[in-house]
Amino acid sequence: MITHLPNIQLPTESTLDISIRVTQPLNVTSFSARQRVTQHVMHELSTQFGGDAPELTVAERVYWSVPVVFTLPGKGVLGRVGTLRIDAGTGELLTDPQTEQEMLRHAEQLAQRATLPAGA
Repeated sequence: MITHLPNIQLPTESTLDISIRVTQPLNVTSFSARQRVTQHVMHELSTQFGGDAPELTVAERVYWSVPVVFTLPGKGVLGRVGTLRIDAGTGELLTDPQTEQEMLRHAEQLAQRATLPAGA
């Protein structure tokens, strides 16, 4: 498990001692978060999208960061097109239309590169 601590200013040349205590029900497993993202992107965006291995993030809320990958038949996974978040307590999908449009654009770029002839 990886914990992200965004926007923290760390002093230089000192000893860092971090203790984190977060109390929140973890009602959503990493497996469930990945499934939720995969179902969403396959139904709403493209059957060529799927969720990858989630990371638990502690920030303004505790959520699973689930990478979204793009695949093509016969070529496999071409790359990561974005990340969606799932609230670890409620299971709420945290996304917006702009994020989803960016994922579609990135997938289109990956597809174009994958179909270029060798040496082009």
